[in-house]
Amino acid sequence: MCGDTNRQSLGGTIAVLFPQNQNTSAEASLSSSPESVSSFTSSSSTASMSSYNLFFRDAEEANRTKVVLQTNDTETYHALRDYGRLDIRIEKYGDISNTSQSLSPLHQFKLSMDQDTCSSRTEMEFELPEKLDLGVSDTGVIGRQVTVREGGMILGIGVVGYN
Repeated sequence: MCGDTNRQSLGGTIAVLFPQNQNTSAEASLSSSPESVSSFTSSSSTASMSSYNLFFRDAEEANRTKVVLQTNDTETYHALRDYGRLDIRIEKYGDISNTSQSLSPLHQFKLSMDQDTCSSRTEMEFELPEKLDLGVSDTGVIGRQVTVREGGMILGIGVVGYN
């Protein structure tokens, strides 16, 4: 990062996820292929969602990674909790213009809302059964697309970066 900043690094990684049904012009600009545009399914519950963050951090247990889903909006928090189970995909590439996801992901896991270990009304915390490489490498997550889905509906897309 160029220049001086007053913001201290918090460690780990962050992905800012944006719901895909809020701006139809943004959807159309992601890809001109009809398949990718039609893969965005609108829902009344996602219409009120705002952007939210996924943080990936090394867990206290050596071979695990902690995931924290954070939002500043209570409507988004409740909408995500109401889904019950979210499918998180970390793609092999960071190209958010390709939403087809026909390739197998680099990592894929499910977050069950009843396994949330945080009592906050703005955060949900989960521990993954595996340790993710939080760096830049063949298996690292930095620069890769992350997609949150429930069933066939995309609830958010972002790119993983350093926090």
